[in-house]
Amino acid sequence: MQFSTLFAALIMAVVVDSATVQFSTGLNCQSFSETFQGSCNFCSDPPGDWSSVLFSGIDSSNRVTVHNQDGCTPASQVGQGFGPACWNQGATKLRSAWVACPGQKIADNQTFVGDSADIVD
Repeated sequence: MQFSTLFAALIMAVVVDSATVQFSTGLNCQSFSETFQGSCNFCSDPPGDWSSVLFSGIDSSNRVTVHNQDGCTPASQVGQGFGPACWNQGATKLRSAWVACPGQKIADNQTFVGDSADIVD
């Protein structure tokens, strides 16, 4: 039993550590000037303004957000989705991007809840 628990933890570490966020000055994620890698629950916050952001190395249970200000603040969020995708700017340039841990959702009061079994206010 301990071996299977250790094995599952190692698989999660490999899967979770693979999140990549890349920022491009052009639309449609054509070429990248800034690349960030991490596990989850991290904000990628490069200097400058960006036209598109590519999320990769994650699956459909990872929530991602894009922001038009530095620091991934809730007030600056301009897009939200799940899983890998390319996000283009809207009326304003993109400044930061967030990758949540698998299964996390955000409640109305801006706090995280664990998984789909939890109640979201």
